[in-house]
Amino acid sequence: MKYTKTILLSLLFALLFIPNTRISAQDEMDFELFMGMMSESISEQQLDELSYMLPMKIKVTGYAHGDFSFDGENDLVIAIRDTKKTPKNTVDVYFFENIANQSYKLVKKQNYKYYEISLEVSFLVKEGKCYVTNRDDNNWYFTGYRIDEEQLVQDEKEIFPIEFENAGN
Repeated sequence: MKYTKTILLSLLFALLFIPNTRISAQDEMDFELFMGMMSESISEQQLDELSYMLPMKIKVTGYAHGDFSFDGENDLVIAIRDTKKTPKNTVDVYFFENIANQSYKLVKKQNYKYYEISLEVSFLVKEGKCYVTNRDDNNWYFTGYRIDEEQLVQDEKEIFPIEFENAGN
């Protein structure tokens, strides 16, 4: 485990550059900027529907879209901080299923902890799964989800210990 940090960073960079992967991340986007960016990827009707499903006073910390419901449509996962409700050092993650490129259905909202920065909760949608990463002071967590019959199903979870005394060595 001497090279855990290096391996994890290498894995993250490798995943970012794999073809057919759609992933995006920003640090603390406001709602209007996020919706403007999404207008290039989803229909106006979907934007309108989405605007009613999310709180208005939010900061978007990350998002990804791709098919993790096996219906051929790009589903959406978003990490936000509701400026009035989200507990400290956490983000709320919304998993949305794309409904015929007309609207979205909220499948699940789940709170994830992070250790230092909100970007530790990040996403990758690939091969029919939505992978979520997050960490605490001892471990990195990599969890794979899919949407099946309008339910978010956890397929796998891997835990990698963080050894601070060996980090970077």
